[in-house]
Amino acid sequence: MNRAAENITQAADAPAASNRAEELLLEFLREHDAACPVCGYNLKALTRAICPECGQELMLTVGAARLRFGWLMAAVAPGFFSGIAAFFLLVPIIVPPMFNHQRWSLTLIGMDLFGWSSGIFAILLAAKRHRFLALPGSTQRWSALGIWMIHAAALGMVFLIGPRFL
Repeated sequence: MNRAAENITQAADAPAASNRAEELLLEFLREHDAACPVCGYNLKALTRAICPECGQELMLTVGAARLRFGWLMAAVAPGFFSGIAAFFLLVPIIVPPMFNHQRWSLTLIGMDLFGWSSGIFAILLAAKRHRFLALPGSTQRWSALGIWMIHAAALGMVFLIGPRFL
């Protein structure tokens, strides 16, 4: 019985909270210039929470003053590149053994597995970006540099060791 009463109370409070947020938005816009996030129209002195230019419904939200995506981009870039390269590396892995009856190159397969793993890691990092962005800037920087060092080491191994096994 208590759970049903809670649901009714929450349902009744939701419109009240929404109305209060709309009131706060309109109160802010009475005195401040702000651009519509869709069309850029100046929303100062609105009477309803709808852009008069494009008809977009407006809502009160909280945003960061300056989001810093630099280290996140630096961290995912080598993984995205490696993942894309791994896709194209499938051609020299699959085609020659099919038509020329050659053995598969373990070096190429290793490079391809590294590329796929790196690409998947980059996708996961981009998906969990909020966790990464919540880290201190120095931790973000060292993480990105560590990822680059791993990729540089893998590339160095390909050039130093790889030709012997191709």
